[in-house]
Amino acid sequence: MTERKGLRTRLRNWWRRVTGKSGAETTTDPEPEDDTAGTDTPPAGQAAQAEVGVELPPGEDVLTVAARGDVFTFELLPHFRWSSQEMTLDSLRERAALHEEAARGKLLRRAWPIARTCDPADPVAAEKAINKELRGGWCYNDEKGLIRCRPSVRLRIDPALREHVLPFHLAELRLTEEHRLGELKAGQVQARTERWLRVMSELELLGTLGPAERRLLVPFAAALADEDFFKVMQALKNTRRNGAEALAQVLTDATRNHEQVGLFEYANAYDKALSEFCRQMGLSPFSWVDTVADVEEPAP
Repeated sequence: MTERKGLRTRLRNWWRRVTGKSGAETTTDPEPEDDTAGTDTPPAGQAAQAEVGVELPPGEDVLTVAARGDVFTFELLPHFRWSSQEMTLDSLRERAALHEEAARGKLLRRAWPIARTCDPADPVAAEKAINKELRGGWCYNDEKGLIRCRPSVRLRIDPALREHVLPFHLAELRLTEEHRLGELKAGQVQARTERWLRVMSELELLGTLGPAERRLLVPFAAALADEDFFKVMQALKNTRRNGAEALAQVLTDATRNHEQVGLFEYANAYDKALSEFCRQMGLSPFSWVDTVADVEEPAP
């Protein structure tokens, strides 16, 4: 019974070494081989060895793999982690250095078909796809014991493609920052203008500012809030003044020449001109009539 159990243990350990399925990376002791019949414990002096791991310094050479379309490439920086349950740390470091060149070649062969399916402008997605392919790693049956290699990669965009898209990314960044600064400036100008309007209304004893009062006072408050905003408000003020003068001229011409048209046509044109004038000046149509009526209404 004990002999059969020892045989099963040896077969299981052999299978783990061949397939590399020695379990997740851990520091627990492996099951020792039983080379002695008639006992369930390892021989005296034979102790189970914990797994040791080592990471060699990255090489200076950068691998390249073709991206989708075979026009651009990815710059691939490989990284290897070596581990073993059958070697000391010094031995593992020595043997890993011997196998590193072969590991780089195998990594390149496995990464190549994955990279060719990825967008050359998206190295992040390509990196994730390649690392997923390499996740299981592989093993080497070295003369000093089984070595497990767990590779991973970091990818960079093709230098030629980087130079091509760099101006566009800089322009996008500039527009984003200009928009952010514009939003910030607009908010600050609005707050300062509103504050100056409140100061003016309090000093003038205006109480609540209506549309007409705001049209009058905003250009002056703008001069105290921001120079650029002041220039724009002055231009708007001049435009409105020119429109008012043009409307006044239309009314004058209509008064002078109303004999050439019918009374209805004249009244209709006059009403449209007056409505447009009131709209541009921020007044309700015929509000001046209501105001006059309120003033002239006799007291009861």
